[in-house]
Amino acid sequence: MLPLVKALLAISMVWAAAALAAQVLAARGRGRRDYSRPTGDPRRGIIYNFTTAMLPGHKETIRLHPVEFGIGLLMHLGVICSLLAAIVLLVHGDSGIRFASVIRPLAAAALVSGAVLSIRRAVSAKLRALSVPDDYVASLATCGLLAMAAFLQLDARGQMLFMLYTALLFVYMPLGKLRHVVFFFVARGDYGRRLGYRGVYPPAAAGME
Repeated sequence: MLPLVKALLAISMVWAAAALAAQVLAARGRGRRDYSRPTGDPRRGIIYNFTTAMLPGHKETIRLHPVEFGIGLLMHLGVICSLLAAIVLLVHGDSGIRFASVIRPLAAAALVSGAVLSIRRAVSAKLRALSVPDDYVASLATCGLLAMAAFLQLDARGQMLFMLYTALLFVYMPLGKLRHVVFFFVARGDYGRRLGYRGVYPPAAAGME
């Protein structure tokens, strides 16, 4: 049974990668060509947008909501490590078990963070107005992954449950909000490139001459 679950996880990863790649290509294909004369360097714009532009002094959302930002960062770190644990289990079971054991405290803390953010979304009138059902589905799905990484005993049955749940998560990933695991980087890179091309990024005050 375990080899079958591993095969399902591998197939789901291939599906997610192929579907997300197709979505990225389709999204990029709809962009308008910029016929303006370049006044800057797109590569420097991309670098700036992934480094200095992400610091608290440059991001209003971090300055105004530092606690929520920290909670969200912790949750995302836990999700990344939990997915990585499932992938390592797929490739090498013993190493995956050891890695999963190491990240249990992080997964537990990330689960609490995810629950806090989910509750905040549900009780805040402003956030409810901005939310769609998929926002709640994505939150519950990631909290489920974190709960498994934090508390599931990774014997043979536990490994199967963990990898099967992760496979389902990869299947869902290109279909809903979780696609932002790819589109965050694509979108940020794209507008960093465009603003770099126009000489807006990096600004002269950033000292990147």
